[in-house]
Amino acid sequence: MPLRDFDDAALTRAGRALARDLGPAEPMLPRPLPRAARRSGWQPLRKSIGAAAVIALLSILASERRDAPAPAPAAIAAPPVWEDAAADRYRLDGTDEARAGARRRPSLGLREDSLALGDFGTIETPFLRVTLAEAPDLETGLFVSLVRRAAEHDGLAVIRTGDRGRIESRFGPVETLEATLSGSEGQRACTAFRLLDPAIRLDGWLCAPLGLPPEPVAVGCALDRLTARPNVLLPAAVVDLLTRPARPVCAPPAPEPRDTTAARRPRERKNAAKVRQSAQAWRDPGTTAALGRHPDTSR
Repeated sequence: MPLRDFDDAALTRAGRALARDLGPAEPMLPRPLPRAARRSGWQPLRKSIGAAAVIALLSILASERRDAPAPAPAAIAAPPVWEDAAADRYRLDGTDEARAGARRRPSLGLREDSLALGDFGTIETPFLRVTLAEAPDLETGLFVSLVRRAAEHDGLAVIRTGDRGRIESRFGPVETLEATLSGSEGQRACTAFRLLDPAIRLDGWLCAPLGLPPEPVAVGCALDRLTARPNVLLPAAVVDLLTRPARPVCAPPAPEPRDTTAARRPRERKNAAKVRQSAQAWRDPGTTAALGRHPDTSR
């Protein structure tokens, strides 16, 4: 089939027919972007007026506050004062050289007794401090108790702490803390302790001789020495604590019996040998001459 020739007139007619079928079309031209709205010149002025008003209001409030009378200072409650008490309740078993002290706070119902044995400045001897309070203390840390009581009782400072531990005593389990205490007379390695009993507070520290840290057994036995003086009325919790039996590990070693028979036997043997030697010497002139003696020929 022969192809039909299309001329320009035919193409124009076909384009017009297609345009009628599609309808009118908008030209694809770039549209202008919307421009930002122009700001009014009154906006900066409104902000300046608002800021000036706020500053003026703050100035008025400050001037009124300066003119107002100052309120009276609130009364600060003074800390409770300790009162001296008779130190006639406790002692350290086995010695009368312990120094005792006692104080109390009537407003809180708190009494505190302290015993000290030895001198911190004498490094050749142990130094023991035991403090007992007949009412529970609000403090919860052994370190806080050590710092406060070391400064109050002996004027000491805690300059270093070490390992924590736990030992046994006749009063129950005891918390320990290695610490180095320092004072005007030098430094010593000590072990602080505190009884783990919620009904009573019992704490202190022990410093061993010659700058060495004390053994755990020595700390427990030193604490076990605390006892009550005779004919003293104490709270039930303290009585129950101090009447607990002693531990065998802290009992002093029994003296060994002396065998006097064994001491006499060598002397008897020595005397018998001298008697035999003397008798033989008198019978044998040669032996007598060897001993530097002359026999008595008159017999």
